[in-house]
Amino acid sequence: MNWLKKSKHIWIIPAYGVFYMIAFMLMESSEAKTHLIHSLVDDKIPFCEYFIIPYVIWYFFLLGTVLYFTFACGSNKEYYQFLGTLGVGMTLFLIISYVYPNGQNLRPELTGDGVFIQAVQFLYKIDTPTNIFPSMHVFNATASCVALLQNRQCRKHKIFSGGVLVLTISIILSTMFLKQHSVADVLTALILNIVCYQVFYRIIPANQEKIGQILTRKEIVTVPNVISAVRLVLAVLFLGFFERHGFEEQKMMLTVLLTAAAATDFLDGKIARLFHQVSRTGKILDPVSDKIMQGAILICLSSRYDLAKMALILFLLKESLMLTAVWKIFAETDAEWGTQWHGKLNTAVCYAVAMILLIGPSIPLSTANILIGASTVCMMMSMLMYIDEYRVLLGRAKRPARRKVPERISRENTL
Repeated sequence: MNWLKKSKHIWIIPAYGVFYMIAFMLMESSEAKTHLIHSLVDDKIPFCEYFIIPYVIWYFFLLGTVLYFTFACGSNKEYYQFLGTLGVGMTLFLIISYVYPNGQNLRPELTGDGVFIQAVQFLYKIDTPTNIFPSMHVFNATASCVALLQNRQCRKHKIFSGGVLVLTISIILSTMFLKQHSVADVLTALILNIVCYQVFYRIIPANQEKIGQILTRKEIVTVPNVISAVRLVLAVLFLGFFERHGFEEQKMMLTVLLTAAAATDFLDGKIARLFHQVSRTGKILDPVSDKIMQGAILICLSSRYDLAKMALILFLLKESLMLTAVWKIFAETDAEWGTQWHGKLNTAVCYAVAMILLIGPSIPLSTANILIGASTVCMMMSMLMYIDEYRVLLGRAKRPARRKVPERISRENTL
């Protein structure tokens, strides 16, 4: 029993493994139309059956790395850094595969009876050329390499470290030379790894105390946070239904999901204030859920209305600026922050416009453009007001005696 209590963190691996395999098999069995991922560079890379060797070694490499950090490393910090990286990457892969069904047509016709050719033929037989973006072979191999090279014990052995690096490079190359993945899959996996490395090995350790105050059971496990998390799931379902079935075929289901998301947006803040469950985690989760849902709506509308494409570009610019500013505020100040009234107004207008365009009759293009334009104007106004408020907060951190934070910033309008 004592061993079970000390090793309770280990159960994360089988629990997530079961979830991942079920989700992946469901995705593989889906008959959704796939988007082919292909580039001119892929055509220049020759097929080479001998790369089946590092490709297969990947399975043992990943398993061995997981076992090392689970049982032999002795550092819970490094265990969670490695498992956190794998979890984020693999979960994002499942989400991308659902909302953007993808595949490739790079595989050549194989002839011959050599052992390596037969091995590749077997691989092609058991592994469909779908759900390839980003490449989990590349992502997990690189994550394992980074974790091992960050480990002090492994770094002591130069030959081992060099071998890990060579093996990782060989695995990355094998995905392209076996025509299992496009160059785009590989590059995206490497970029995702860079992001995860910055988060788990740089940002979180550097701000461990602040993040630890937010990620507590009392802060996380609340009814409003659960409702906000449901909105995240609804956003993924909304985008997935649209991508797989189109705008017209699943109009009713899209409307139901959109209505449910709007309801959760209203309820989480009300419940938090009514039952005194306002939390710092909620103040992050609520606006993140809003923004992901808003992005899903704009992606859906941009397939039908050209003006929505401009709104989507503005949305991405706005959120990139806000993410940078919010992080500076979090890292440099102790200011409490939450979504402001104009942000909620922007979200509400986006919901309303999407609802009208989804359930309304055949709306003229000019009317639809007016509605989308109104939503875009609200978004721009909210962005400018947020920029001003962020500037004030950062100025307060640098000159606390000279600048007073406006009352509107200190008010808590939501979670």
